[in-house]
Amino acid sequence: MAVYRLFPSTSGPSSPVSYSGDFLSGVLFCVTSTCWFEGYWWWVCPSGQSTAPQKFALWQVYGPGQGTVIPGSVVTSPTLTPGQWNYVPLPAPLALSIGNVTGVGAAVYEAATGLRGSFPDGNGQFGAGGPYASGITNGPLFAYSDQGASAPAPTSATSFQGAFSVAGTDPSVDLPAEGSYSSNFWMDLQVSDTAPDGYSGSYRLWPNYPTVFPTQPTIDTEAQTMGTQFTLSQPCTLDNVWFYSPPFADALPASTQIWDAATQAVVSGTDLAASWSSGVASGWVSNSYRAAGIVLPAGNYIVTVYYGGGQVLYMESRGYFGSHQGDAGPATNGMSNGPLSSPSDANAVNPPGGNSCYFQGGAGPTYPDSWDQNDGGENRWVDVEVTPAASAPPPPPAANPGAFMIFFP
Repeated sequence: MAVYRLFPSTSGPSSPVSYSGDFLSGVLFCVTSTCWFEGYWWWVCPSGQSTAPQKFALWQVYGPGQGTVIPGSVVTSPTLTPGQWNYVPLPAPLALSIGNVTGVGAAVYEAATGLRGSFPDGNGQFGAGGPYASGITNGPLFAYSDQGASAPAPTSATSFQGAFSVAGTDPSVDLPAEGSYSSNFWMDLQVSDTAPDGYSGSYRLWPNYPTVFPTQPTIDTEAQTMGTQFTLSQPCTLDNVWFYSPPFADALPASTQIWDAATQAVVSGTDLAASWSSGVASGWVSNSYRAAGIVLPAGNYIVTVYYGGGQVLYMESRGYFGSHQGDAGPATNGMSNGPLSSPSDANAVNPPGGNSCYFQGGAGPTYPDSWDQNDGGENRWVDVEVTPAASAPPPPPAANPGAFMIFFP
């Protein structure tokens, strides 16, 4: 287990910028492998800066001035200590999805805080010619440069490093999104490459990634089965199949499935009519399997959704598991989260194909044996949620024998 920070051994300035109004600031970053967000670090100058309790929040940024607060990330510090970095831990660490600099579909985050009065500042540090013109790399943790330097946040965010706002003091209400002189406001954070001790919860491929950057609508309206390849390193209980319904979608899939990649057959009990947790065009929606009590053995699988066709259904991010038009995607080396992993194009179960695969047509779900060879491992955003079987809670009791037979005909 290792923990990572942006400024693990660098102190901030000795005095703050003199200011008397409301101020919000943040730092844009990503993780290049699944990590756990543990808390915030905030530099307090030896004198001239408030030491009053201060609120912090984590945003997922998906466009210019656009973001979503990550649930469970808002916390208020105790009274701060001057002349040092102050650590403000979360009550429980949060898993983060992977990102990078160039790839479409990268998860971009911003750690933010708010205060009233003077604040630490270092102008020009993330801009061209500054000390962080190439960003900051510490293991899987990466802070972007400003837009004018060599490692800006990808087009899915187009936000400035040195982000700030004067809209108030609550970072869970207002996203610091304006840019100023590529400033370093001495906001830091801490992530770990390992799940917290005693964690007994579930795992997803894309945790805490509420809003995927909306690329252009697909023109594909045919009937099809499509999904994402994944591997389990140990037996796991199947909790949910997730699907991202983009803002321009007109319909939701009719059903969801788990396929055994070795036998190319649907795993018994997993071809389930969809009862989605939310409506069309509402972002991530889930189809629950918890009542079925299905345990998937260790092995290779494909999680899919099936749609009978006729309307716009999904969004694709080209090059996510490979590269497209010279841009390497976030999962060119695959991705993993606990016992759950998903391969890059090079390690897909259908070489030389791609991770995200499909079958066009069919009156019902069909094994997805095709892929777009020119799209560099596109991602159609079908996810799976599992819990290691040893720690999985028992399924709720069936209401009656007929209900049980819905899942085990």
